[in-house]
Amino acid sequence: LSQKMGVEELVTFEMLEGMANHLPRVMRSLNKHIILYTPVVKNEHFLNAISYLVRRMDENTSKDNFLSYSFNLKFGSKQWEFLKDQFLKAYELKDKMEARSFRTQDRNKLQASIITEEELNTFRNEPDTNFDLKPNRLWADKIREQWKKSSSDEPYQMPVQIGDKQYTATHKKAYYDRSQAEDVCLCEVSLSSMEQVKELIDVAEADASNWRKTSLDERNRILHQVALKLSAQRGNLIGCMCAITGKTIVEGDVEVSEAIDFCRYYPITMKSFAGLETITCTPKGIILVIPPWNFPLSIPVGGTAAALAGGNTVILKPATVAFPVAWEFAKCFWEAGVPKDALQVVCTDGREPLNFLTTHPAIKHVILTGGTETAFKLLENNPVCPLSAETGGKNAIILTSSGDRDHAIQNVVASAFSNAGQKCSACSLLLLAKDNYNDPEFKSKLKDAVTSMHTGSVWNGGNVVGPMITNDNEKLLHAINNLEPGESWLVKPEFADEKHYMLKPCVKWGVKPGSYSFQNELFAPMLSVVCMEDLEEGIKLVNSTGYGLTSGIQSLDESEQIRWKNEIEAGNLYINRGITGAIVHRQPFGGMKRSAFGGGIKAGWKNYVSCFVNMTEKQLPTLPIQAKAFESYTSALNPIDKIRFETAVSSYLENWGKEFSKEVVTERLIGELDTFRYLPLKKMVFRINTSDTLCDCFMIMAAAKIVKTALTVSICKEDEKLDAIRQCAEKDFPVITQADAEFLSGLEAFDRIRTCCNEKHENLYRMAATLGKHIAGAKPLPEGRIELLNYVKEQSISFEYHRYGSITEPVEC
Repeated sequence: LSQKMGVEELVTFEMLEGMANHLPRVMRSLNKHIILYTPVVKNEHFLNAISYLVRRMDENTSKDNFLSYSFNLKFGSKQWEFLKDQFLKAYELKDKMEARSFRTQDRNKLQASIITEEELNTFRNEPDTNFDLKPNRLWADKIREQWKKSSSDEPYQMPVQIGDKQYTATHKKAYYDRSQAEDVCLCEVSLSSMEQVKELIDVAEADASNWRKTSLDERNRILHQVALKLSAQRGNLIGCMCAITGKTIVEGDVEVSEAIDFCRYYPITMKSFAGLETITCTPKGIILVIPPWNFPLSIPVGGTAAALAGGNTVILKPATVAFPVAWEFAKCFWEAGVPKDALQVVCTDGREPLNFLTTHPAIKHVILTGGTETAFKLLENNPVCPLSAETGGKNAIILTSSGDRDHAIQNVVASAFSNAGQKCSACSLLLLAKDNYNDPEFKSKLKDAVTSMHTGSVWNGGNVVGPMITNDNEKLLHAINNLEPGESWLVKPEFADEKHYMLKPCVKWGVKPGSYSFQNELFAPMLSVVCMEDLEEGIKLVNSTGYGLTSGIQSLDESEQIRWKNEIEAGNLYINRGITGAIVHRQPFGGMKRSAFGGGIKAGWKNYVSCFVNMTEKQLPTLPIQAKAFESYTSALNPIDKIRFETAVSSYLENWGKEFSKEVVTERLIGELDTFRYLPLKKMVFRINTSDTLCDCFMIMAAAKIVKTALTVSICKEDEKLDAIRQCAEKDFPVITQADAEFLSGLEAFDRIRTCCNEKHENLYRMAATLGKHIAGAKPLPEGRIELLNYVKEQSISFEYHRYGSITEPVEC
């Protein structure tokens, strides 16, 4: 072709050194200009060159690549026909190809304002912003122009809100931009007094707008309208998060997407429970939502949307340092049709009105995302009020000898330092196999990756790490200023600003189990590196922290992956990928142990909304009876209770088979498999009192047996009825007779407590609150879809199975 076109002297042939060596020889014999290329590196970077060549070999030997067939290729063979068909199909597509971009997202354009019936019934995740596209980068510039204030700008005001009334208070809190060297006051918030908090509760109780009487269809449509409002305000919400809480624009953007997802997901999933013919769902009343500062938009929107989807009125008490973000998104709820008495936002003037709010008997459920200490304090102050809390995490990534080091470093750095290390899911511990730990090259690569992360003002788009929420973090300062025996700095801590809000990512090397940095949450861009003997020790060390939020492993060994997956104690597991960035429905989020309080139901999953409604028995399920394995139970029941029990068992078996016994795929992406599973509780105690009925007790024991939950039956005292329970229970479970004091003293050994009546026994609830134990105290339901949730915990697994972007293996759940 070059000869025909008369450009023979201008054509160069480029080939890879070491690949098909006879071809370069032929080209040389024809006096052609050849460039042979190969990676050239220093000795210490030799593995990088090998990785590059292996990747090229993967590409050139793949089943779709011509080179893998080129040797001994014969005309008319199967291989020939495959290549011929492949070429012809590609040739046929040439006329259909268009010279245009297929990525057309433009945040400057108005979003659709019409909600279709399909959208009201089918959930799809909201896409994040693609900042590779120029229009979206120009859109981001507008956010900076709007929200980067100067000292000459007048701070805007946020009032006290009580229903549809607004007041300006004498006591206010001012908010300053941490990304700027000068003191720039952004806004001022009026603080609510004790009397105003009392009035706010009265308004929520009165429910003058009748929100609790609205139909689910109406709430679904309104919450979808909220999602549209949030979408339209994406830039404004991002700017507020940047200015108030120090998020980068990219970090704020994904929060808006998640908030939108919550508003659509929760009312849709509520339909599956409201549609059950066997139960009636009614609102609980007032739900108190207490969200954190590190996710000032997505988490409070999620809690609010879940509570509203159930028909409850909501009092939102945001983290004080992030209140302006809550005020901005609350306006989206009100404008979309949520009455102002159904959603009230409060910033209290001191601890006294806050304590009054959290202990008030009108509050029927508390949703908390925050510190473990805060969860214990709420339980101590109001032990009978149900608490759904996602709390702390001391999250680790394990890198074994079988891991891809370069890929692991990429994942570790992203997990440890995004959001300035302030995510509750952030990687704060890196456990290394000895060969990695002792390898100078690995240390050099990790150090290089960490020091390459730009730290500074969020108004500079090139910065990856922004300011922390506080410059007075006592735990962080202690960890920075005190090296324990064997510890050293791979990357020393250094502040990028005079006010010490911006800490550059740092790495502490040689951290030992039990040390301060190993045990404590620091909420900062600091990574602690630990040496482990092997995977077995690594799993033990991770499980020893007492937390169980997120956890990751970097290993290409399938046996190591399986062992880690089945032994690690955490709510969200990640294999060969980062351990942050959970997405609604795809990776439902929530922890275990000290990282979760309540029933262990994950946010962003279809069961979450069930926590915020009262469910009562309406009618028995209509299923074929399958209770032969429980004849010893039925023989002790009267005819009416026998029917109820047998029907319940049939529903439990049905739902166990369909819903609870299988690990299901939540989403199958190219290169990533996301799954969800239920795990039977390992230690559960069932406390039986004299007022409990035989049928209810047998239903609970049958449910535990079907789910394979390790149940211990505790009977309060001997009597004729309880003796019948003992005789049946002893065949399946350990049974003990205990006085109340003895029972309470042994509660710490159990993960969860089951009772079968709604009576709030004060001593039991107070002891459970002290220990952080959840009491599943509702009357058992014959509906297995609901009842079996009491005997399991939930777990999400995300597995990134590609290498170098190549999909080389089929993955099945």
